[in-house]
Amino acid sequence: MGLPVRGWCLCEKSAQSSERPLPGINILSLEAFNKQPKGFIAGAFATILHCASFPSHNFPYIYNSVIQDVAVQDAIRQTADEMATELGITDQRGLQMLYTNNKNRAVKILTRMHSKLSNMVLRIVTWVLNKTLPNLYTSMTIPVHQIEMLREASKKGLPIIYLPLHRSHIDYIAVTLTLCQSGLRSPLVAAGANLNIPFFGRVLQGLGAFFIKRRIDPVSGKKDKIYRALLHTYMTHCIEAGHHFEFFIEGGRTRSGKPCMPKGGLLSVFVDAYLSGVLEDALLVPVSVNYEKIVEGSFVRELTGEPKKPETFVGAIKGIWKALTDKYGMVRIDFNQPFSLHELVRSFQGNKNLQNGRSLHVVPSSASLYGTDHVAEDQRTLVDSIARHIIYDCAHSTAVMSTNALAFLLLHIHRSGATLGDLTFSLDLLRQELVCAGKDLGFCGDSKDVLEYAIDLLGPGLVQKEKTAQGDVFVKPVTILPNVIELSYYANAVLPHFALESVVGLTLVTFTKNSIDDTPYVSADKLIDACLELCEILQYEFIFTKTCQNISDALYDTIDYFAALDILVRLEMPHSNSTKGADQYDVMGDYEDDETYVPPQRYGVSKKSPKLILFSNMMQSIVDSYAITVSHMKTLGEEPIEENTLVKNILATTNSMINEGVITKGETLSTDQIRNCLKLLDKWGVAKATPIDNRKVYSIEPKKVEEAVEKISRFAV
Repeated sequence: MGLPVRGWCLCEKSAQSSERPLPGINILSLEAFNKQPKGFIAGAFATILHCASFPSHNFPYIYNSVIQDVAVQDAIRQTADEMATELGITDQRGLQMLYTNNKNRAVKILTRMHSKLSNMVLRIVTWVLNKTLPNLYTSMTIPVHQIEMLREASKKGLPIIYLPLHRSHIDYIAVTLTLCQSGLRSPLVAAGANLNIPFFGRVLQGLGAFFIKRRIDPVSGKKDKIYRALLHTYMTHCIEAGHHFEFFIEGGRTRSGKPCMPKGGLLSVFVDAYLSGVLEDALLVPVSVNYEKIVEGSFVRELTGEPKKPETFVGAIKGIWKALTDKYGMVRIDFNQPFSLHELVRSFQGNKNLQNGRSLHVVPSSASLYGTDHVAEDQRTLVDSIARHIIYDCAHSTAVMSTNALAFLLLHIHRSGATLGDLTFSLDLLRQELVCAGKDLGFCGDSKDVLEYAIDLLGPGLVQKEKTAQGDVFVKPVTILPNVIELSYYANAVLPHFALESVVGLTLVTFTKNSIDDTPYVSADKLIDACLELCEILQYEFIFTKTCQNISDALYDTIDYFAALDILVRLEMPHSNSTKGADQYDVMGDYEDDETYVPPQRYGVSKKSPKLILFSNMMQSIVDSYAITVSHMKTLGEEPIEENTLVKNILATTNSMINEGVITKGETLSTDQIRNCLKLLDKWGVAKATPIDNRKVYSIEPKKVEEAVEKISRFAV
């Protein structure tokens, strides 16, 4: 049985007394908008009257100007010329036919892509949602002051770009419904082309959706100039027409529950427009939407290697019917403080020196829809910096829901189960820790009641409870596959709040596990270097700091926090001019014999501290997955291997290790973690990725594999 981690927070107030829930409004309730109909007829048609009262906004229709734009015409002509060269066509009639075919293709693409945002469709669909969503959710809540903040922002007359994290298809609805119910202008919404299915696609277009292919270039290594030009030009014309926008900066929905790394393609359009003078300024609004339970159920199939099922009309109907027969608890919507694109660009351009410090940046996914070969490296870095800043803000403003807290406690503290009393005590401490750190909670009330509610909502497939002989309620997580993967989805929403603590905790355990001393010593500078190595390994899993922050400084702050928790004990070391005793006191020391030894700041490590064990356990499954992936590379020869085959083989190895008990955490099995590790190995030059016929093929560099294995496996506890 797991025991509560006592005293892991410095705040002295009780959880309930320290919480100050933000005044919120339930957007599914007409009373929240002071809609109190008078009379029988008005009461019977209250929702209709409410939706009819929405202010009408001017939504310019953008279509013809895009096809006629010089950039699109040039792309059509260039594509036709390239095809003529490839096919050996030189006669005028053949050239004209190629041009006509490509122009027709451009018209067809734009017809399927463009939005038909309509006040009437917004009113009708909002009425439908007001009638149906209360059957799914008990509430959709947003803090009151955020509505007022958005109203003030809209008065500035600038384009507003809403940038939500993407957890569920309901995200589209949550943001648009909030704006409609509040009388604010609805944005154009970038949606995946997979959602452009019969009937539903037309409805989504009326709600503001414009559809984008996930794979812009149909032929690997060859850019689709027409599609890129159409998308870039369409968005630019919409910007000039005064439309607001909404798009998911992660691209697709998170499958793991953690925020994904940003994709900068769409954001680069706005940066390009600003830098070229088309856009004077815009307001960027990070948004987070969190759910006690997602309507999609889970992403277990995809995380265990099965292909994603394509969206279809029949599938959508079945999904809606299934959703309407279940309950999904509460939804929390948070709009962050809008910030000026103009000011943000100036800030990052004026702080280029930060790039020379210890900061982690993955290679930007894209900085232009025209292709990164036409964009300066500085601009790519600028787009990536803004995108990472947005992801960080969204992740750290995401309210922790009751199911997130329950899953986190069960997987990281009480994995073997606990009585409801012990679990309640642990939740009190977790709430206390989150509130003291300035994080928001999507629940309130007595911790015991919160837990009982969350247990019932997740259901016996994920969390089981039973009566003990003493009459206590015993709660335990379902840790078998695939159930534990779904449970980890909810737990992972809490991880970004403790990312740096987990890095420091895991590093301390890694470098003290072989010490026979219960309180071994470490030096601060060596600890920081090791933590930076782990942060580099996990750079595709977490964004540890804001772009403008130095990660070393953040790690030093975390070390101070560990000292305040008594995980680390600051030691006064005597100054010495010799190296004698350096290795005796520092399990991470590696001083040369002929160096003049100047003792750095040293700390004693409380190896058996429950708080240290907690922090070190949080990322164990991720690091184990990376260690298995890189170790698998040693079994491969120099022959190239296709990515899907490689991932499938690593999944099989991981599954075997779980069944044999070598790996204790079932959530180690994850295609997301394997693919992220492969990205890292590609960046290190260990497994070089090459696109061939819309497939990614890896070539292994055997000489670099052993070094990568040692670098990653040292952190696998």
